[in-house]
Amino acid sequence: MNDNDSCRSCLPILIGGSDLAGVHLDRDQLEAFSRYCELLQRANREVNLTAVREPAGIIRTLFLDSLALIAVLSQEEWPREDGLDIVDIGSGAGIPGLALAIAMPVWHISMVESVGKKARFIQTVIDTIGQKNAGVHAVRAEDLARRPEQRDAYGLATARAVAPLATLIELCAPFVRRGGMLLFPKGGGIDAEFAAAAPAAKALALDIGAIERAPRDIGLDSDRVIVRYEKLGPTPPPFPRRVGLARSKPIGVWSARG
Repeated sequence: MNDNDSCRSCLPILIGGSDLAGVHLDRDQLEAFSRYCELLQRANREVNLTAVREPAGIIRTLFLDSLALIAVLSQEEWPREDGLDIVDIGSGAGIPGLALAIAMPVWHISMVESVGKKARFIQTVIDTIGQKNAGVHAVRAEDLARRPEQRDAYGLATARAVAPLATLIELCAPFVRRGGMLLFPKGGGIDAEFAAAAPAAKALALDIGAIERAPRDIGLDSDRVIVRYEKLGPTPPPFPRRVGLARSKPIGVWSARG
């Protein structure tokens, strides 16, 4: 079975999970997800984009995990028919940004990926499937967030990158306007990490945050959670700090270590 056929054969998993998440995909959207899956499989043989290689895993672990972010946004918070500007930091293979763009065509998704080969892959997918509500910035988040048109400009920021919450907060919060949100999908057992991120949340003008269970019935791992923060005010001038400090010296976490 070739890549195209193997991806198409797993679409029922996506249909079932997305319906349970309240996201109803039409034929064109399903075709876009199938093509994305195919391109990811093909590119992954030459470039290490993701450890998830099989179509069923791509759909469950990457696509449905992305759609869980939509599921936790209530209609009262953000009606599905309304537009939303989202920034996805450290997009890698385009997750969750591209999946959100396909599922929610009224939203506009800006993906930030500093690794050139990954950014080029994202652009290839965008061009191939004709996803006009998505774009990619091949630049470091710390540098992009200093541009006036990007600062405090988005309604929502997310990141699926493997990094502590304190790091993700500093990289993402400068992009979000007052009243906007930050959503981070995470594995369970993150109470200590969540507590350690409190100084970063305070420094970046966020609320104390909350840990929410991701919807189980759409096919996600039983321990999957989504961490949510709300932006309470403008980004303080010192942030983000220069490139690398958010990872090497997270706010609060570094201070606690002396």
